[in-house]
Parts: sequence; C-alpha cells; structure tokens
Amino acid sequence: MDDFWFFKIANIIFSSAFLIWAWCIKKVIGVWLNPVSIFLLFWFLYTAFPLLVAFEVPVNPIAVIYILLFCIIFSLPTFLFRWSVAFKSNIRKPEAAYYFDTSVMRSSLYVLSGLSIVMVFFGILQQGISVNQVMNNPLSVGGEYAGKRYSGEIVSSVWAQIGMQCSYYTVALGGLIYGSRSNSFKRKAMLLIVVFMPALMVMLLQSAKGLFFLSIFIFVGGLLVARVYNKDYRLLSFSDFRSLMVYGLLIFPFLVLSFLARGLQKVEDFSFIVDRLRHSLISYSSVHLPAFSDWFSERYLNDSLMVYKQESFTVGFYTFMSFFQLAGDDRSVPVGVYDEYYRYGDYITGNLYTVFRGLITDFGLIGSLIFALGFGSVFCFGYWGLLTLRKSAFSITFFIYSVAISYQSYIISTLTWMTIPVAFLAQWFLLFLLMKVRVGPGRG
Repeated sequence: MDDFWFFKIANIIFSSAFLIWAWCIKKVIGVWLNPVSIFLLFWFLYTAFPLLVAFEVPVNPIAVIYILLFCIIFSLPTFLFRWSVAFKSNIRKPEAAYYFDTSVMRSSLYVLSGLSIVMVFFGILQQGISVNQVMNNPLSVGGEYAGKRYSGEIVSSVWAQIGMQCSYYTVALGGLIYGSRSNSFKRKAMLLIVVFMPALMVMLLQSAKGLFFLSIFIFVGGLLVARVYNKDYRLLSFSDFRSLMVYGLLIFPFLVLSFLARGLQKVEDFSFIVDRLRHSLISYSSVHLPAFSDWFSERYLNDSLMVYKQESFTVGFYTFMSFFQLAGDDRSVPVGVYDEYYRYGDYITGNLYTVFRGLITDFGLIGSLIFALGFGSVFCFGYWGLLTLRKSAFSITFFIYSVAISYQSYIISTLTWMTIPVAFLAQWFLLFLLMKVRVGPGRG
C-alpha cells in the first residue's frame, strides 16, 4: 500500500474518532445539545469533509492527531460537573417564548435589521459606488468592492461598521425568537428573510461570504438556547434536516453569485466558469485541513510543499489579535493574516490555516494543549450558567457565540477582529435590557 492510501485510511479513522468522542461526551453530559459535543462535531465535519471532497490532496495524519488530542483535552472539564443537577434546575424555568418571543424583542429585531440594511448600503456608497451601479448590476458592485478590499483601497466607514454590528444583533435575536415559535412555516420563513437580509446584502454587494456564514451560526446558537429553555435537547431533528436542505438549496444560488462577482460574470466559456466555481467551492470549504497539515509538517517534520513564516511564542498575538491591537500593538499583519497561499495543483488554493496555527505559534505545541483545557473549562462554566440561571443574559450570549467560535475555528481565531468582542458585549447589554423590560425584577 503506498503512502497516499495509508494516510487516507488513517485520516478517516482519526476523523471518525471525533464523532465517537462527541458521543462519549454526550453520554457524560446526558444530551447532544452541549457546547463541547458541538465543537467536536464541527471538527468531525472539518476533517471528514476535506478528506472526501478534496480527495487527491495530501493530509498528514500527525496533524489530524494533534487536532484530535486538542479536542479531547478541551472536553476533559465536562467530567468535573454534576450535569444532572444543572438539568433539574433548567426544568424549573419558563418556556423560551416567555423570555424571547415578546413584542419588545420582535420590535428590536425589525429595527436592527432595517438599520443594518441602511448602514450597509451607505457603507457601499462611501466606496465611490453609485446607486445606479447597485440597482443595475449588483454583481459588478460585488467584484469592484472585492477588488478594492484586496488592494487595500477600502475607505474606513463608520456606517459599514454599524451595519455589520446590527447584523450580528439581528441574527442572535432572530435565533432566539425563531426557536421560541411553533407557528406556521410561512411566518417563520418571513422571519428568516428579515433576519438574514443584511448578511445577504453584504454577500452579494461586497462579495464577502464570511459575515453570512458566521451569521448562520450565531442564529443557530440563538435557536439552540431557545431549545434549552424549552427542554428540547436535540441538535438536529428530522424536520430540522428537511428545513436545512430546503434553505441550503435557496442559499446556494446566492453563494454562486458571490463567487461569480469575483471576475467570472464576464467570462463566456461555460466550462471554464464551472471549473472555477468547483475550484472555489472546494477551496473555500476544504483548504483549511491540508493547509494546516502542510504548515504543521514544515514546523515539526521538515516536510511540506510550501515555505512558511515560522514564528514562536508570540504569547497570544494571533489568538487575541484584536486585544493586542487595541492595546497599541502596531506590528504589520497582512489583510488575510497569513499571506502564504497553500496550493496543490489545480485542486485547491487558499490561506485558511485553522485556529490551531495561531495557537501553536502563540503558545507552542504543549502550551496550545494547556490552552485547550482552559478553553474547555470556560465553555463548560458557560453552559452550566445557561442551565442553572433563569435569565442570565451573559450565559445566553456566551452560548450563542460559543457556537459561532466553534464554527469559525476552521478559519482562524474569532478574536482576531474587534468586531466580535464588541458585538458580544453589546449583545449581552441589549439582551439584559430586553429581558428586564419583559420579565422585570423579581419575575421569571
């Protein structure tokens, strides 16, 4: 058996271990709906999917073993909590609709969504793009905006920042309200349009997919919080799976249009367009694992296809970059954080290296595993608070963003940009006020 097939089989076995260990943690906690199992399930998908979709691209099993070890250590704090006690406390809470599907929550959602749409539109106009361009040829607007972004020509816009922040608050509230409802598909579908319209605008008019996908998982975090309040601990039911397929089919054309906006809309060769779309979709979804594997192999095994900038013990800079920059750290960082683009023939290209590259660079191999233990402890304490406290805005917000952090770990640390910490704090304060108005002191 040659090395390719040996590595492929070994990687599939190690990838399966993420799923098996997620099930073990489910047995420890008692339900699938917990942040540790969610993180493990993400990494089952983030290893299995590239191994199958980018089949020809090599992945070193030692890199996958490192990620698996990180996830196992991350999950160890779950054994220290008496989860049965926490679930008994959760039983005594009112249902989710009592806290979340309220007039003040709904009104806030509509206002924030509308404000986000207006601010995003103003932010686009500030880049020298006219209203006529937006109305007549939105695809060309997306391509032009992306070109400005990659060439460093984007004008700093307070309107765009407000629009992005409001988009985060909208999807979080939307998830809480959506998960609290049991009404008709039509009403829920209308709610989804209001919730995701700002992120869809950004994806089409800025050719930026990151906000949209992050918004999906902030929304999912809110939906899962509502399920916890409803004592429904399923992660995915049959109806959820059916809805996921329907919404996925509806979203896919927007994703394709976003890729087309990057210079493909004027190409007339259909086969070339299909080939580039295939390359873009595979790269966007799967480059992270082979890219991290190659970086990891060069760092520790002196065996890689690329040459990388190898730093050591940067003491949290890449993991907590936003806080370092807030404190005045002005070291130069490329637009995409890492300017090495991993390539493997015509199969795959990209500069996504997972959160683990930053963790290892910051703290070293052993230090990153110690970080995993603390990281897992924080997740467990946050979940304990969600189960045991009746109306803790902090615990609710933390769980919502823990799902988003888990999702984004295949790309980079969520704390690389200041937008998420600001969104977290603002969401916490907003939710505190909205729940206080609805429930009031001493009630609920």
